Amino acid sequence: MKAPAIIFSAPGQVGIQDIAMPDPGPGEVQIRTRFSSISSGTEGWALHNRFTWAPTIYPCVPGYQRVGTVSALGADVVGLQEGDTVMATSGCWKTTPVAFWGAHAAVGNTAVGNVYPLPEAVDPVDAAAMVVIQVGYNAAYRAALQPGDWVVVYGDGVIGQFGAQAARSRGARTILVGHRDERLAAAAQHSADHALHDGPDTVEQIRALTGDTHVPVIIDTVQQRSCQESYLPLLRQGKGQIVYSGFSPEEPWASMTALHKLELTTHYIQGIQRERMEATLALLAERKLAMAPLVTHRVAIDQAQAMYRMIDERSEPFLGILFEW
Repeated sequence: MKAPAIIFSAPGQVGIQDIAMPDPGPGEVQIRTRFSSISSGTEGWALHNRFTWAPTIYPCVPGYQRVGTVSALGADVVGLQEGDTVMATSGCWKTTPVAFWGAHAAVGNTAVGNVYPLPEAVDPVDAAAMVVIQVGYNAAYRAALQPGDWVVVYGDGVIGQFGAQAARSRGARTILVGHRDERLAAAAQHSADHALHDGPDTVEQIRALTGDTHVPVIIDTVQQRSCQESYLPLLRQGKGQIVYSGFSPEEPWASMTALHKLELTTHYIQGIQRERMEATLALLAERKLAMAPLVTHRVAIDQAQAMYRMIDERSEPFLGILFEW
């Protein structure tokens, strides 16, 4: 079978190509994709071979989150059947272009361990971004906090939005800090209790909202020295926590000395784990997490080159970007 896929053919080069898709092997299912979603940060780094945890092998099929219908079963598959609606975190095949991670394909095989059946209550559009949503879940559920605690999220992209949504699902009161008007408006409507422009008086604005109550948790999705310096005054010595969420290619970028002097607890969390993905799926079913209201671009795959150029150049406002297959 041949099926169209989005291809990174060389650094900065995006196209569409038909790829040969074999029958699913043992322990694999074949999925016909309905939606796939861009993870703009990670895929942007991968496009330019700047994702330092793994080099990009060109040509490749990017993407690690898609929703579709099971169309064929390999040997030894149990618990899934043809016609099931599922979310998948990868594609797998042995021919070139390689899968990196292979979700942006019209048809792709996936190992059953990377497949998640969707309950009827889950919107497929939400599930098409489930890995990125899980990043927000990871951040909010790693820190120690109590219902009613304040959580301040720095960064107005999708990871910050989902970090704020997930913190609210734990009963926290949330403030999201960012730079972009349209993203802050989306945060105020869908993700956080308050959304603030980052600036010289941001700490004072936060203290006015919290009544100078202790802020036990900062979720940092920006990961820059200047950002760290701006929120440290909010954290009490020996009691504050910072969750670093997302990916940064810069090393080092934070002051360990500042963290040490304030005796702060810092959390790092990454990767796709089934337990955390299933917990995220449960919150999607409860409508406590949602991607659909944050989708700014819902396009056909022939717009792939334009979407990645937009991400590179920041030529127009965007949050969630969804391909319809």
